[in-house]
Amino acid sequence: MKPIYFPFTCIFDLSAEIISAIFGQIVVYRPSSKNFSEMMQKLAERGAIDIQLPVKKDENKLDAILKDYKSWLNLHLGDKQGMTGFFKTHADKIPFFDDTITAQIRADIKKKTQQKQTETKPDPLFNARIFLSIAQEFDTQNWEINQKLFMVEEMQQKLIENIKGEIDSFYIENAENNLLKSCDLPKSYDPGAYDDPGAYMTADRIKAWALLMQHDNQGSGLFITDSSSAFDYLIDKASRAEIIIRFDSIPLQKNSMEKADELRGNFMKQLEIIATNPWPTSTGKIVNPCFAKNSDTKVSLTLAIVPGKTPHEFFAGCCGYNQPESKEKPQFQNTLLGLVELKKYQKT
Repeated sequence: MKPIYFPFTCIFDLSAEIISAIFGQIVVYRPSSKNFSEMMQKLAERGAIDIQLPVKKDENKLDAILKDYKSWLNLHLGDKQGMTGFFKTHADKIPFFDDTITAQIRADIKKKTQQKQTETKPDPLFNARIFLSIAQEFDTQNWEINQKLFMVEEMQQKLIENIKGEIDSFYIENAENNLLKSCDLPKSYDPGAYDDPGAYMTADRIKAWALLMQHDNQGSGLFITDSSSAFDYLIDKASRAEIIIRFDSIPLQKNSMEKADELRGNFMKQLEIIATNPWPTSTGKIVNPCFAKNSDTKVSLTLAIVPGKTPHEFFAGCCGYNQPESKEKPQFQNTLLGLVELKKYQKT
Protein backbone atom coordinates (compact mmCIF):
# COMPACT_ATOMS: atom_id res chain seq x y z
CA MET A 1 0.00 0.00 0.00
CA LYS A 2 1.40 3.35 -1.07
CA PRO A 3 0.31 6.65 0.49
CA ILE A 4 -1.44 9.09 -1.85
CA TYR A 5 -0.67 12.80 -1.51
CA PHE A 6 -3.66 15.17 -1.47
CA PRO A 7 -5.19 17.57 -2.44
CA PHE A 8 -2.25 18.85 -4.51
CA THR A 9 -0.93 17.68 -7.86
CA CYS A 10 2.61 18.90 -7.25
CA ILE A 11 4.96 18.29 -4.35
CA PHE A 12 8.21 20.01 -3.42
CA ASP A 13 11.48 18.59 -2.20
CA LEU A 14 11.12 19.25 1.54
CA SER A 15 7.62 17.75 1.72
CA ALA A 16 8.64 14.77 -0.40
CA GLU A 17 11.75 14.12 1.71
CA ILE A 18 9.89 14.13 5.02
CA ILE A 19 6.66 12.40 4.03
CA SER A 20 8.41 9.63 2.10
CA ALA A 21 10.79 9.14 5.04
CA ILE A 22 7.78 8.21 7.18
CA PHE A 23 5.62 6.31 4.68
CA GLY A 24 7.85 5.33 1.78
CA GLN A 25 7.23 6.24 -1.86
CA ILE A 26 4.34 8.72 -2.30
CA VAL A 27 1.79 8.67 -5.11
CA VAL A 28 1.19 12.11 -6.62
CA TYR A 29 -1.67 12.57 -9.10
CA ARG A 30 -1.23 14.88 -12.07
CA PRO A 31 -4.03 16.34 -14.24
CA SER A 32 -1.81 16.10 -17.33
CA SER A 33 1.45 14.55 -18.50
CA LYS A 34 2.67 17.97 -19.64
CA ASN A 35 4.64 20.59 -17.71
CA PHE A 36 6.46 18.35 -15.25
CA SER A 37 8.86 20.38 -13.15
CA GLU A 38 12.51 19.41 -13.01
CA MET A 39 12.16 18.97 -9.24
CA MET A 40 9.36 16.43 -9.57
CA GLN A 41 11.23 14.56 -12.26
CA LYS A 42 14.24 14.23 -9.97
CA LEU A 43 12.07 13.13 -7.05
CA ALA A 44 10.52 10.46 -9.28
CA GLU A 45 13.92 9.28 -10.50
CA ARG A 46 15.10 8.91 -6.90
CA GLY A 47 12.01 6.89 -6.02
CA ALA A 48 10.59 9.41 -3.54
CA ILE A 49 7.38 9.86 -5.54
CA ASP A 50 5.31 7.82 -7.97
CA ILE A 51 3.64 10.13 -10.49
CA GLN A 52 0.24 8.87 -11.63
CA LEU A 53 -2.09 10.12 -14.38
CA PRO A 54 -5.60 8.91 -13.51
CA VAL A 55 -6.97 10.50 -16.70
CA LYS A 56 -5.08 10.42 -20.00
CA LYS A 57 -7.16 12.25 -22.58
CA ASP A 58 -7.75 15.73 -24.02
CA GLU A 59 -4.26 16.84 -22.97
CA ASN A 60 -3.76 19.12 -26.00
CA LYS A 61 -7.12 20.77 -25.32
CA LEU A 62 -6.21 21.25 -21.67
CA ASP A 63 -2.81 22.67 -22.57
CA ALA A 64 -4.40 25.12 -25.03
CA ILE A 65 -6.79 26.45 -22.39
CA LEU A 66 -3.96 26.92 -19.92
CA LYS A 67 -1.99 28.85 -22.53
CA ASP A 68 -5.05 31.05 -23.09
CA TYR A 69 -5.18 31.63 -19.34
CA LYS A 70 -1.54 32.68 -19.19
CA SER A 71 -2.04 34.92 -22.21
CA TRP A 72 -5.00 36.50 -20.46
CA LEU A 73 -2.79 37.31 -17.46
CA ASN A 74 -0.13 38.87 -19.68
CA LEU A 75 -2.73 40.93 -21.52
CA HIS A 76 -4.78 42.17 -18.58
CA LEU A 77 -2.04 42.66 -16.02
CA GLY A 78 0.05 44.74 -18.40
CA ASP A 79 3.26 43.02 -17.34
CA LYS A 80 5.61 41.15 -19.63
CA GLN A 81 6.52 38.85 -16.78
CA GLY A 82 3.01 37.40 -16.71
CA MET A 83 2.26 35.37 -13.58
CA THR A 84 5.52 36.37 -11.91
CA GLY A 85 4.51 39.98 -12.31
CA PHE A 86 1.10 39.19 -10.87
CA PHE A 87 2.69 38.07 -7.62
CA LYS A 88 4.78 41.21 -7.39
CA THR A 89 1.88 43.59 -7.96
CA HIS A 90 -0.88 41.66 -6.15
CA ALA A 91 0.93 40.52 -3.01
CA ASP A 92 -2.09 41.35 -0.86
CA LYS A 93 -4.43 39.11 -2.86
CA ILE A 94 -4.70 35.41 -3.47
CA PRO A 95 -3.07 34.72 -6.85
CA PHE A 96 -5.31 32.99 -9.42
CA PHE A 97 -8.18 32.75 -6.97
CA ASP A 98 -9.24 36.38 -6.73
CA ASP A 99 -13.02 36.44 -7.40
CA THR A 100 -12.93 39.44 -9.76
CA ILE A 101 -10.08 38.06 -11.84
CA THR A 102 -11.63 34.59 -11.96
CA ALA A 103 -14.89 36.05 -13.25
CA GLN A 104 -13.07 38.02 -15.95
CA ILE A 105 -11.11 34.98 -17.07
CA ARG A 106 -14.25 32.87 -17.22
CA ALA A 107 -16.09 35.48 -19.28
CA ASP A 108 -13.22 35.98 -21.75
CA ILE A 109 -12.55 32.28 -22.29
CA LYS A 110 -16.25 31.52 -22.62
CA LYS A 111 -16.65 34.24 -25.24
CA LYS A 112 -13.65 33.01 -27.19
CA THR A 113 -14.81 29.39 -26.99
CA GLN A 114 -18.32 30.20 -28.19
CA GLN A 115 -16.89 31.90 -31.26
CA LYS A 116 -14.99 28.74 -32.25
CA GLN A 117 -17.18 25.87 -31.08
CA THR A 118 -20.80 24.93 -30.75
CA GLU A 119 -22.12 24.69 -27.24
CA THR A 120 -21.33 21.37 -25.53
CA LYS A 121 -22.35 19.80 -22.24
CA PRO A 122 -20.15 20.70 -19.25
CA ASP A 123 -17.48 18.15 -18.43
CA PRO A 124 -16.91 18.20 -14.64
CA LEU A 125 -13.80 16.01 -14.88
CA PHE A 126 -12.18 18.21 -17.52
CA ASN A 127 -13.06 21.34 -15.55
CA ALA A 128 -11.52 19.77 -12.45
CA ARG A 129 -8.30 19.13 -14.38
CA ILE A 130 -8.24 22.77 -15.49
CA PHE A 131 -8.70 23.91 -11.89
CA LEU A 132 -5.95 21.61 -10.62
CA SER A 133 -3.57 22.76 -13.37
CA ILE A 134 -4.12 26.40 -12.42
CA ALA A 135 -3.70 25.51 -8.76
CA GLN A 136 -0.34 23.94 -9.66
CA GLU A 137 0.81 27.28 -11.03
CA PHE A 138 -0.32 29.00 -7.85
CA ASP A 139 1.42 26.46 -5.61
CA THR A 140 4.63 26.58 -7.62
CA GLN A 141 4.74 30.37 -7.46
CA ASN A 142 4.12 30.21 -3.70
CA TRP A 143 6.96 27.76 -3.26
CA GLU A 144 9.36 29.91 -5.28
CA ILE A 145 8.46 32.98 -3.23
CA ASN A 146 8.86 31.08 0.04
CA GLN A 147 12.32 29.94 -1.03
CA LYS A 148 13.29 33.57 -1.49
CA LEU A 149 11.83 34.39 1.91
CA PHE A 150 13.98 31.71 3.51
CA MET A 151 16.98 33.33 1.84
CA VAL A 152 15.94 36.69 3.28
CA GLU A 153 15.62 35.25 6.79
CA GLU A 154 19.04 33.61 6.60
CA MET A 155 20.64 36.78 5.30
CA GLN A 156 18.99 38.83 8.05
CA GLN A 157 20.18 36.43 10.71
CA LYS A 158 23.74 36.49 9.44
CA LEU A 159 23.62 40.27 9.25
CA ILE A 160 22.49 40.62 12.86
CA GLU A 161 25.02 38.05 14.07
CA ASN A 162 27.86 39.89 12.37
CA ILE A 163 26.96 43.30 13.78
CA LYS A 164 28.23 43.96 17.29
CA GLY A 165 27.07 46.55 19.81
CA GLU A 166 23.83 48.50 19.71
CA ILE A 167 22.00 48.47 16.39
CA ASP A 168 20.02 51.40 15.19
CA SER A 169 16.44 50.32 14.32
CA PHE A 170 16.41 52.58 11.24
CA TYR A 171 19.54 50.84 9.96
CA ILE A 172 17.98 47.37 10.45
CA GLU A 173 14.78 48.44 8.66
CA ASN A 174 16.80 49.72 5.70
CA ALA A 175 18.81 46.50 5.65
CA GLU A 176 15.62 44.42 5.54
CA ASN A 177 14.24 46.53 2.69
CA ASN A 178 17.47 46.07 0.74
CA LEU A 179 17.33 42.32 1.29
CA LEU A 180 13.76 42.13 0.03
CA LYS A 181 14.73 44.16 -3.01
CA SER A 182 17.75 41.97 -3.73
CA CYS A 183 15.53 38.87 -3.56
CA ASP A 184 12.98 40.48 -5.88
CA LEU A 185 10.10 40.34 -3.38
CA PRO A 186 7.47 43.00 -2.62
CA LYS A 187 7.77 44.62 0.81
CA SER A 188 4.02 44.11 1.35
CA TYR A 189 4.32 40.36 0.91
CA ASP A 190 3.17 38.49 4.03
CA PRO A 191 4.97 35.16 4.43
CA GLY A 192 2.55 33.96 7.07
CA ALA A 193 -0.32 34.14 4.58
CA TYR A 194 1.31 31.52 2.36
CA ASP A 195 2.19 28.85 4.94
CA ASP A 196 -0.62 26.57 3.81
CA PRO A 197 -1.69 26.80 0.15
CA GLY A 198 -4.45 24.32 0.98
CA ALA A 199 -6.13 27.09 2.97
CA TYR A 200 -7.14 28.77 -0.31
CA MET A 201 -10.37 27.40 -1.80
CA THR A 202 -9.99 24.27 0.29
CA ALA A 203 -13.36 22.77 -0.63
CA ASP A 204 -12.85 23.43 -4.35
CA ARG A 205 -9.36 21.93 -4.29
CA ILE A 206 -10.56 18.76 -2.58
CA LYS A 207 -13.62 18.44 -4.81
CA ALA A 208 -11.49 18.71 -7.97
CA TRP A 209 -8.80 16.38 -6.62
CA ALA A 210 -11.38 13.84 -5.42
CA LEU A 211 -12.96 13.74 -8.87
CA LEU A 212 -9.55 12.93 -10.36
CA MET A 213 -8.97 10.31 -7.67
CA GLN A 214 -12.18 8.47 -8.66
CA HIS A 215 -10.46 7.46 -11.91
CA ASP A 216 -7.50 5.80 -10.21
CA ASN A 217 -8.05 2.05 -10.34
CA GLN A 218 -4.91 1.12 -8.38
CA GLY A 219 -6.02 2.75 -5.16
CA SER A 220 -4.76 2.90 -1.60
CA GLY A 221 -6.24 3.10 1.86
CA LEU A 222 -3.87 5.85 3.03
CA PHE A 223 -4.02 9.54 2.07
CA ILE A 224 -1.42 12.01 3.33
CA THR A 225 -1.24 15.80 3.29
CA ASP A 226 0.92 18.58 4.72
CA SER A 227 -2.05 20.98 4.66
CA SER A 228 -3.81 21.30 8.03
CA SER A 229 -6.69 23.09 6.26
CA ALA A 230 -7.27 20.16 3.90
CA PHE A 231 -6.99 17.62 6.71
CA ASP A 232 -9.40 19.50 8.99
CA TYR A 233 -11.87 19.94 6.12
CA LEU A 234 -12.03 16.19 5.47
CA ILE A 235 -12.33 15.35 9.16
CA ASP A 236 -15.29 17.73 9.39
CA LYS A 237 -16.72 16.31 6.16
CA ALA A 238 -16.68 12.73 7.46
CA SER A 239 -19.84 11.60 9.23
CA ARG A 240 -17.57 9.64 11.56
CA ALA A 241 -13.82 9.98 12.02
CA GLU A 242 -11.43 8.99 14.79
CA ILE A 243 -7.89 10.13 15.53
CA ILE A 244 -5.89 6.93 16.00
CA ILE A 245 -2.32 8.28 15.98
CA ARG A 246 -0.81 11.52 17.19
CA PHE A 247 2.98 11.68 17.34
CA ASP A 248 4.16 15.16 18.30
CA SER A 249 7.83 14.61 17.59
CA ILE A 250 9.07 11.99 15.13
CA PRO A 251 12.84 11.98 14.59
CA LEU A 252 13.79 11.45 10.96
CA GLN A 253 17.24 10.67 9.69
CA LYS A 254 18.45 12.66 6.71
CA ASN A 255 17.81 10.87 3.40
CA SER A 256 16.03 8.05 5.24
CA MET A 257 13.48 7.83 2.41
CA GLU A 258 16.15 6.02 0.38
CA LYS A 259 16.60 3.31 2.99
CA ALA A 260 14.42 0.23 3.45
CA ASP A 261 14.01 0.90 7.15
CA GLU A 262 12.54 -1.98 9.16
CA LEU A 263 10.57 0.32 11.46
CA ARG A 264 8.93 2.05 8.51
CA GLY A 265 8.03 -1.30 6.98
CA ASN A 266 6.40 -2.49 10.20
CA PHE A 267 4.56 0.82 10.54
CA MET A 268 3.11 0.57 7.03
CA LYS A 269 2.07 -3.07 7.58
CA GLN A 270 0.10 -2.00 10.63
CA LEU A 271 -1.62 0.77 8.67
CA GLU A 272 -2.52 -1.63 5.87
CA ILE A 273 -4.12 -4.02 8.37
CA ILE A 274 -6.17 -1.15 9.75
CA ALA A 275 -7.26 -0.03 6.27
CA THR A 276 -8.26 -3.50 5.04
CA ASN A 277 -10.07 -4.96 8.07
CA PRO A 278 -13.30 -4.05 9.87
CA TRP A 279 -12.80 -1.38 12.51
CA PRO A 280 -11.87 -1.62 15.31
CA THR A 281 -8.95 -3.91 14.53
CA SER A 282 -6.47 -5.24 17.04
CA THR A 283 -2.97 -4.50 15.75
CA GLY A 284 -1.19 -4.07 19.04
CA LYS A 285 0.49 -0.80 19.87
CA ILE A 286 1.17 1.18 16.70
CA VAL A 287 4.90 1.76 16.46
CA ASN A 288 6.36 5.24 16.30
CA PRO A 289 8.01 5.40 12.85
CA CYS A 290 11.28 6.93 14.03
CA PHE A 291 14.35 6.10 11.99
CA ALA A 292 17.40 7.20 13.92
CA LYS A 293 18.47 8.13 17.41
CA ASN A 294 20.76 10.84 16.07
CA SER A 295 18.16 12.41 13.83
CA ASP A 296 18.43 15.59 11.79
CA THR A 297 14.76 16.57 11.78
CA LYS A 298 11.58 16.19 13.82
CA VAL A 299 8.00 16.43 12.56
CA SER A 300 4.53 15.77 13.94
CA LEU A 301 2.08 13.21 12.57
CA THR A 302 -1.68 12.89 13.05
CA LEU A 303 -3.55 9.96 11.57
CA ALA A 304 -7.33 9.55 11.44
CA ILE A 305 -9.61 6.74 10.28
CA VAL A 306 -12.97 7.02 8.55
CA PRO A 307 -14.33 3.57 9.43
CA GLY A 308 -16.67 1.66 7.16
CA LYS A 309 -16.03 3.95 4.20
CA THR A 310 -13.84 2.82 1.32
CA PRO A 311 -11.62 5.56 -0.12
CA HIS A 312 -13.70 5.77 -3.29
CA GLU A 313 -16.93 6.00 -1.28
CA PHE A 314 -15.54 8.66 1.04
CA PHE A 315 -14.03 10.89 -1.65
CA ALA A 316 -17.04 10.38 -3.93
CA GLY A 317 -19.07 12.09 -1.23
CA CYS A 318 -16.59 14.99 -1.24
CA CYS A 319 -16.96 15.64 -4.96
CA GLY A 320 -20.63 14.73 -5.45
CA TYR A 321 -19.71 11.78 -7.66
CA ASN A 322 -22.25 8.99 -8.09
CA GLN A 323 -20.02 5.98 -7.70
CA PRO A 324 -21.26 2.90 -9.57
CA GLU A 325 -21.79 -0.17 -7.43
CA SER A 326 -19.03 -2.75 -7.64
CA LYS A 327 -19.72 -6.49 -7.52
CA GLU A 328 -16.22 -7.12 -6.18
CA LYS A 329 -15.38 -6.67 -2.51
CA PRO A 330 -13.12 -3.60 -2.15
CA GLN A 331 -9.62 -4.17 -0.86
CA PHE A 332 -9.80 -1.29 1.62
CA GLN A 333 -12.76 -1.13 4.00
CA ASN A 334 -11.66 2.04 5.78
CA THR A 335 -10.04 5.32 4.77
CA LEU A 336 -6.94 6.60 6.56
CA LEU A 337 -6.16 10.33 6.49
CA GLY A 338 -2.76 11.59 7.64
CA LEU A 339 -1.37 15.04 8.39
CA VAL A 340 2.38 15.66 8.50
CA GLU A 341 2.92 19.12 9.93
CA LEU A 342 6.10 20.34 8.30
CA LYS A 343 5.92 23.76 9.96
CA LYS A 344 6.81 22.16 13.30
CA TYR A 345 9.97 20.40 12.26
CA GLN A 346 13.06 21.44 14.16
CA LYS A 347 16.73 20.77 13.87
CA THR A 348 18.05 18.65 16.73
